[in-house]
Amino acid sequence: ANGSSTWTSVGVRPVYAFTNNFKLVGELGTDRVTQAGGLPAKRLTKLTIAPTISAGPGLWSRPELRAFVTYGKWNDAATASVNAANNGGPIYNNNTSGTSYGFQVETWF
Repeated sequence: ANGSSTWTSVGVRPVYAFTNNFKLVGELGTDRVTQAGGLPAKRLTKLTIAPTISAGPGLWSRPELRAFVTYGKWNDAATASVNAANNGGPIYNNNTSGTSYGFQVETWF
């Protein structure tokens, strides 16, 4: 109803296996969303570091258990979108950067 937008994402995810079962995964990415009506584009850039325990050294070896830390930086136009994902209220308020951390398990059958 308000026109269309375009979402462009670019990123890299280097992985280095130190041993058969320990890897270090990094990710650097950026997203840009154009908005209808001449509004400023939303931008987000993030960097993630994730020490990983894996079933093997290969890129597709699973299961994996990762601890991660992600730092993100976004522009003012993206602030409402960043906070909208949290049903409990805005985590980052009017900030244009923030850090998150946690654990992730990945497997497939």
